Amino acid sequence: MIRRTFLKGTVAGIALSGLQTSATAERLAVAGKSALSQADFPSDDYEAPEWLRYARTVLFDGYSPPVYPHTADFDARRIAEDVKRVGANLLRFQPIGYWAYYPSKTFRVHPELGNRDLIDEISRECRKADIHFYCYTGYGHPHMELGWADQHPKYAEWVLRNPDGKPYGTYWHIGWANRQRVCSTGDAYRDGMRQVVRELCEHDIDGIYIDAPSAFGYTGVCFCDSCRINFKKFSGMDIERLASLAALNGLPFSWGDTLPAGTDVNALTAWYAWANEMTRQDLLDYRKIIHGSGKFMLCHNGHSWHGSSLPFQYHIPDGFMVEASIEIHERLMTGLMGASMARPHKKLAQMYVGGYSLTNFNQPQHEHPWVVHNTNLEDADEILMEGFTNLACGNAPIYGTSNRLYFGVGGGTTEPAKEVFELMQRVEPFLKDSKPVPYMTIVPTFQSMQLWQTRRKSWNWPMMSAAMGLAMLDERISFDVNPSTEMTEEWLQRQRVICLCGASGISQDDTRKLSAWVREGGSLLATYDTGLYDKSGKPRQDGGALQEVLGVELRGEPLESQPECYYRIQSRHAALEYQEKGFLIQGDGRLMPVKVQDGAQVLADCWNLGTKQSRGPAIVSHTYGKGRTIYVAGSLEAYYYASRVASVQHLLGSLVKYLGSGAPQPFHLTAPRGTYGVLRQATNGDMTLWILANVGFKDADIGRMRQEFIPITDVEVRILVPDGKRAKSMRLLRSDTNVNFHQSDGYAITVLPKVYIAEIVHLELE
Repeated sequence: MIRRTFLKGTVAGIALSGLQTSATAERLAVAGKSALSQADFPSDDYEAPEWLRYARTVLFDGYSPPVYPHTADFDARRIAEDVKRVGANLLRFQPIGYWAYYPSKTFRVHPELGNRDLIDEISRECRKADIHFYCYTGYGHPHMELGWADQHPKYAEWVLRNPDGKPYGTYWHIGWANRQRVCSTGDAYRDGMRQVVRELCEHDIDGIYIDAPSAFGYTGVCFCDSCRINFKKFSGMDIERLASLAALNGLPFSWGDTLPAGTDVNALTAWYAWANEMTRQDLLDYRKIIHGSGKFMLCHNGHSWHGSSLPFQYHIPDGFMVEASIEIHERLMTGLMGASMARPHKKLAQMYVGGYSLTNFNQPQHEHPWVVHNTNLEDADEILMEGFTNLACGNAPIYGTSNRLYFGVGGGTTEPAKEVFELMQRVEPFLKDSKPVPYMTIVPTFQSMQLWQTRRKSWNWPMMSAAMGLAMLDERISFDVNPSTEMTEEWLQRQRVICLCGASGISQDDTRKLSAWVREGGSLLATYDTGLYDKSGKPRQDGGALQEVLGVELRGEPLESQPECYYRIQSRHAALEYQEKGFLIQGDGRLMPVKVQDGAQVLADCWNLGTKQSRGPAIVSHTYGKGRTIYVAGSLEAYYYASRVASVQHLLGSLVKYLGSGAPQPFHLTAPRGTYGVLRQATNGDMTLWILANVGFKDADIGRMRQEFIPITDVEVRILVPDGKRAKSMRLLRSDTNVNFHQSDGYAITVLPKVYIAEIVHLELE
């Protein structure tokens, strides 16, 4: 195997030398001694094709029939016909899975392949059918059967090894047998993957997709010679300090995972910095190879918000996959955030539609430990709801999978997916590059994800995705989700209200931006431990990052939770609408201890009914410069998610409306709870209100269970007409019909007799 060669340039701006491999250990040693600037990535002159950002995509899975475990049934023409039949114009084809399905000189080749090249076969059929396609490859995915590498020395260096040098770690992937975890940070695997990318680029394809960069839960800490040497030169540490992690079957995957007792967190933090630097160099090298051959590059980005992953990795490719959620309110939160990450850089943001696989968590009891099917999920109305939700967020749906269509499972039904793609194509001028019209914007902070370094969990993301967003959807307050990684000063000037939900960590730069924005008239809502921790995950000793802005000094970590705690209104205030003093509202039993500063006003305290004691201030109002702030010392939003109590919903809504200084809402919607509205503005200024009638019965709250959606009737819609504009017409885009409307108090108003699953109201302006 060819070993490392030198690359020139700094860590913050890597200048690649031809198509050579990653930086030497000597350069890594220098990098390890400095603060890595993960935000700065060298750009290139490549421009992705314009059609890509609004492509109608179908995926073909390479871990399932007709390519695994056997390839004899593979027929490229049938796949191309299915893509065409569903109304798509782009295929994600997977020629790298557990095996390579083309004659690779690097990746292990399927033993039944013979002289075939499935990439060439699919290329010929896609070109005939006028379908674009790109090739998928994993990044660190376990693919070798347990013990297989022992019989194939060529791949011995690809295997994850424990401190004794023996292979360790398995992964149950897509339900097949145990797969050996690979060493994604070692020289051999990284050199091999560069060669795989080159091999793919030698084919007649449109692009390449790299799956799951910096998703170290698929792999783990490797103790091979290559990793020992390079980590030592990067950090000055011996990798044996992490020997206890070899007892884990993979590293913690997400915000909710915790580290085992005794973990050397300093060494693990250095390891993640080193592994992420490897990832960054890999992606930049891949991009140079891919763009150099005139093709586009896509990545999976679902792991970029886990705190241990490479920050800003979504800046490198031309587009990325946004991890989807089954629950519609969570899908809206995830999708809006993904679109916010893609929009400023004019990148493609994709989200799955339909069953990529049966859920991992509620499979039949006899199917253990993990039996997942990629071909058996038939189309139903959930496809429509998921597809329309993706479009409402501003993302392009990717439909999975064509494997089911190939075998005609369930009769090969495609009608729901066809309708999503047909609508997408028909109304492209109103959807492509449209933007949300937010009354408030929820901002998750990347620094909050760093609490894993202290073995704490960050509640920042679940508070938003499962809580605050749901409350705003039910309160019919128009909102967007914009991560702190894209929070520029120019963007701030366009915001009315910003919400930080348990944003435990905030960078100094973001603190400065937010403070200046509020001082000049912005309005900020912050909850729970917002601003409590520093960049190292340690509690700040200065009262919190935003104490001057919020008018409260945070005095340590949250108090232990107590039962029977309620928020007790202390005084009448515009932020509380009509609540009288002494009124009790369901509150958070766990509270931040705070000291209220002069000039701030306590609107509610936390009152324990059982002990008859006040635990401290719960809601605090403050004025900072020209701006307003509200601080909630607990998490009302989390309690709303768990209870759906109407008084909590209305309280959160009234706080946001107060911060909006009485500005009119962008839209009003009269419909049963569970009906969600998302307002977007087209590039020509027209308004489109997406109505998602997520009303009905589902058999379970997780998993791909069938849902019977209930039609809703007499839905009144009011869309605010922007100043200087006049409403010209109103049209329902899904049903493709004009509707009568009238104007009153600045709103264009209509009543829809019936909505089933979704409708899109287009307000044409002049």
